[in-house]
Amino acid sequence: MEKMEKAAHLVETLINYHISLCTAESCTGGGIADRITDIPGASRVFVGGVVVYTPEAKTILLNLPTSEIPLGAVGEELTVSMASRAKSLLGTDLALGITGALGPTSPGDHIKVGQVYISIAGLGHQEVTQIIFSGDRQTIKETAVETSIDLLLAYIARWYIA
Repeated sequence: MEKMEKAAHLVETLINYHISLCTAESCTGGGIADRITDIPGASRVFVGGVVVYTPEAKTILLNLPTSEIPLGAVGEELTVSMASRAKSLLGTDLALGITGALGPTSPGDHIKVGQVYISIAGLGHQEVTQIIFSGDRQTIKETAVETSIDLLLAYIARWYIA
């Protein structure tokens, strides 16, 4: 399925099941929100997104304590907190948080270039996925956007439709 078709399918599914969505993006820089808002009718279900690229932005915009932000600002617990905090602040049914290292260098010794965490919170369930993508910076970023949409569709199928 082509990338815009996936985004259209996501928006259509959100509309059909009356599910509101928000995002808290770091490494994708708003790319997920951009892809979703390219689809007509997205405003019916997409409440908004926040780009929290730096640790300071994560603290200011999501009210995350600095103690919850690991060195390099990439990690499983951080991404889970970003999704749950965005969901709470924006009052949506569903939220996606994402952090990762796009390269060409890593933000920390414990983080690999291409390492991305994606967390989805909704319906009392929260999932987090770690994936290590390969490629250059732009390829990793684009693949992270695509994978996020795929994971949202899978989450909705599992928890809202099944």
